[in-house]
Amino acid sequence: MTTVLPSIAAAVNSSSDPQVLLTIGTPGVSLALWNRSLNEDLASPLDLLPADRLPRLRRRLGPASVAGAVHEACEATGAGACAALLAADVEALAAHAMRVFTSPLLEIRLDVTEGQPCPKWHVDAVPGRLLCTLRGPGTEYGAVGPDVAPRSIHRMARGAVGLFRGKLWPGQGRAAILHRSPPRDAGSPRLLVVIDPAGEAEIS
Repeated sequence: MTTVLPSIAAAVNSSSDPQVLLTIGTPGVSLALWNRSLNEDLASPLDLLPADRLPRLRRRLGPASVAGAVHEACEATGAGACAALLAADVEALAAHAMRVFTSPLLEIRLDVTEGQPCPKWHVDAVPGRLLCTLRGPGTEYGAVGPDVAPRSIHRMARGAVGLFRGKLWPGQGRAAILHRSPPRDAGSPRLLVVIDPAGEAEIS
């Protein structure tokens, strides 16, 4: 009897070119990482906001509704000073996600955390997930190790955009790049953009 082992996707493609996000569908690639810097005109006002004024959002949206939803979230917490730039940035991230996920809707989240909400190394139970930290320390990632935890740990820079394969990835290749929230950094709340395909999705 022949045992067929599952194929593994353990490669990371990284570049300063946003087109790298489209390589998440390449065989063997588990993380496509766009190494960009966050616009200082957005970073500075976000840094000045207390945690309770950072915008929160969790909505299922089409691309045309993203900017308006972010504006509303900013107005609700008194973060209007950065609303225009934040809305433009999240809208652009959603557009990049839409180029990869063929789902007509996206689940858009702005998560504010002050601890380590996801301390365990994991792969998300979604087809794919876009992560971008706009304030605070970035998401940590690494290749699965013999005891699950990665032997070599990397941290995404602030503003960098990571597109991770999830457990429900429709193609071949089990995701072998794990990620987790970074350890708590006292006095530095995180603002994290999370974008998932909503409903049935294929990968372009």
